[in-house]
Amino acid sequence: MISISSPMFDINGSAVIHGAFPQGVFDISRRVNRIATLDGGAAFNDFGYSESDRVLNIEWAPSKQDRVDNLLRMVRQYSRLLISCKEGTFIGAPDSFTASGDTVRLTILVERKLSA
Repeated sequence: MISISSPMFDINGSAVIHGAFPQGVFDISRRVNRIATLDGGAAFNDFGYSESDRVLNIEWAPSKQDRVDNLLRMVRQYSRLLISCKEGTFIGAPDSFTASGDTVRLTILVERKLSA
């Protein structure tokens, strides 16, 4: 189950999605790069880990069209959304929203994780 809500009070600013799990929630990477050196070795720059490198891809088959319309309204209206799932609560920017046939896809670029 995933909950998506607006960052400020909105009487219709929430959506609960059953049967979906965001892809990318467990995909993490470090901010590291490798530079080849003239002696045949390599130098590494490691700037650590950041939640803001995550991308959440949520895909599901909606049960009602009015729920899709409400989520589309939130994506259009808010530059940030709150996403709660098994991994925690995140705030992120909606990147893309696609509703085709019986599948809806939402991509969120994570800004930060709000829960511990």
